Amino acid sequence: MVLAFGMAWTGVHAQSNAELSVCTFNVRYDNPNDTIKWHERRNEVALAMRYFDIVGVQEALPNQYEDLNGLMPKHKAFGTGRNADGSGEACPVYWNAERFDFLQGETRWLSLEPNQPGSVGWDADLPRIATVVVLFDRKRQQTVRVINTHWSHVGEDARLNAAALVAGWTGWGASGSDELVVVCGDLNAEPVSEPVQSLMASADLIDTYDTARYRCRKSFGTYTTFLPENLANATRIDYILYRGAASVDWVCADEVLKYGVYISDHMPYHAILK
Repeated sequence: MVLAFGMAWTGVHAQSNAELSVCTFNVRYDNPNDTIKWHERRNEVALAMRYFDIVGVQEALPNQYEDLNGLMPKHKAFGTGRNADGSGEACPVYWNAERFDFLQGETRWLSLEPNQPGSVGWDADLPRIATVVVLFDRKRQQTVRVINTHWSHVGEDARLNAAALVAGWTGWGASGSDELVVVCGDLNAEPVSEPVQSLMASADLIDTYDTARYRCRKSFGTYTTFLPENLANATRIDYILYRGAASVDWVCADEVLKYGVYISDHMPYHAILK
């Protein structure tokens, strides 16, 4: 009897400590004037993401979203475009369908009317969105709330208010909640900025970059443009923030090149959580 109990406890303990890999990647919208065209880099973009458990993608136009769905067959996805008719750039969330059950998904606009498709917030010049997905992790026996977002690149007020909205959507303060919360995306703001600091403080979120046991490089940014020579001065504006995980083993911004240039103007950033 003692042996049976011990074996059962060991199984639960192993499940609860299972690694969870998360990636965020601004894949750059399909711009025919870019250094490297989408059709030339789409396979490499998918390959850079397809082995992670959960992936947040930004700037995916409908044709890119469709391509990635076909190139990531083990994953399912949820998300819609930011325009009123559902077109435009999306921030889809992908998950490994062999591990996670999809419970709920919603696209929300970063504005005073978050449920109004196409609404523009504050001093932003375009609609900005967050995709909220709730999953059940069968391996960890835990609910996972993922918020994948892309903030305004021009509006400081828009970013500050986006931080307040996203913080509220994390479910912070919910009584008895033991879910894992992951907020990822391109925040268009550096770590010391008020919007990023406000989001982390308001929702009790932790930056994987700061708490990782190991980094693949001592320090790194994530926004490089397509040109490798900009790596040294890259800014860090892409994040994986979390609440409810015990530790972070590893983080990296991956250098993936084709024809001598990066496959996007951002590098894919990933973290391994326990």
